[in-house]
Amino acid sequence: MTQTKLWNRDFSLLITGQVVSIFGNMILSWALPLYILYISDSAALFGLVLAVPNISLLIMSPIGGIMADRLKKQRIMFWLDAITTVIIVAYMLISGLFAAVVPIVIVKLLALNAIQGLYMPTVQAAIPALSPPDKLVSANAATTVVNSLSNLVAPAAAGILFSQFGLFPILVISAICFVITSVMDLLIRIPFVKQPACTSIPQLVKSDLTQAARFAVKERPIMAKLAVVMLIFNITIASTLLVGMPVLITQHLGMEMDMVGFSASFMMVGGLAGGILAGTLGKRITLSKLWIIMVLVSLAIAPIGAVLLLDLPYFVTYVVITAASAVTLMIVQMFTIPVFAYIQKETPSELIGKVMSVIMMMPFLANAVGQLIYGIFFEQFAPWIVIVVSSILSAVIALLSRRHLKP
Repeated sequence: MTQTKLWNRDFSLLITGQVVSIFGNMILSWALPLYILYISDSAALFGLVLAVPNISLLIMSPIGGIMADRLKKQRIMFWLDAITTVIIVAYMLISGLFAAVVPIVIVKLLALNAIQGLYMPTVQAAIPALSPPDKLVSANAATTVVNSLSNLVAPAAAGILFSQFGLFPILVISAICFVITSVMDLLIRIPFVKQPACTSIPQLVKSDLTQAARFAVKERPIMAKLAVVMLIFNITIASTLLVGMPVLITQHLGMEMDMVGFSASFMMVGGLAGGILAGTLGKRITLSKLWIIMVLVSLAIAPIGAVLLLDLPYFVTYVVITAASAVTLMIVQMFTIPVFAYIQKETPSELIGKVMSVIMMMPFLANAVGQLIYGIFFEQFAPWIVIVVSSILSAVIALLSRRHLKP
């Protein structure tokens, strides 16, 4: 049955569950890499710990897309949340038995990201099934806003808890969040249409992914172009922020981990504002105007390079890094939300999970490559050089993409 109201029962349950689930995931995903940066004092190792887990996201995302189109979405979400709870509890039990901390953390993040790789296409495929077709931008904006609220609290909570009590209470809180979300998953009703089965799993995977790739490349080539732009843009912008902000605050400014958490939370305020703006502007943000937003993102990170070059007082530098990161994420959300809404609107329901998973593989690949590269860059070069070069490269990419981002 087609929904006519955006905030219907099932969409509200989905969004509420996302708030709790993302908080539980983010508080742990922030704490574990920061723990490695804290004990190692190495930007390169920090970048490695951030980068390697993206491999499991990259591998599992297309499988998650296939599952989202062929299985009941609410059941997928329930089992993934339940398995995440088990993994966290298992980590709590075994982490004290091994001296090799870094491999254990990487394995833990690989497992979490593998589950997220399955989970995210399911949620993206559920949004158009639970919201009216003419409100997809608003639905994605609403998802982004509530997710940003979770992201707003989680990094600050992770930084404070880690500084005061260590890792254990963060693990407990994260496990509780996923237990709550598992219960909520059982209450959601998402429309489901059974699809024909293939003779074998390898044949099913090959057939479904080929079908999704053919649709994105041949029938809607703008989607393939959007995926490539997201890949390149995430390497330059997202990786700069994810690796650079914690490294600059702890190593360049000599501040504690809780200050990283506060900056990350303030950055999520920018993400929240971006979601609200995207929902307000709605259809006025067209694909042909996305290159302008990309140019604005490139300019938004430039003040970080400038304040580092000028060697201003530490607190002033901290404020500029935090504010510029928040503005950058705000503008990034204004790029991402219309892209996802366009893909959801233009893709048939039987393909949406697979197509979204293929598109979402690009940021995952970008993060894996970019975080590894920028971890090394921030260790080998002056930070202001890394920021300025990233700003220039992303601006060039934005200008080159202008003639390609037209439906």
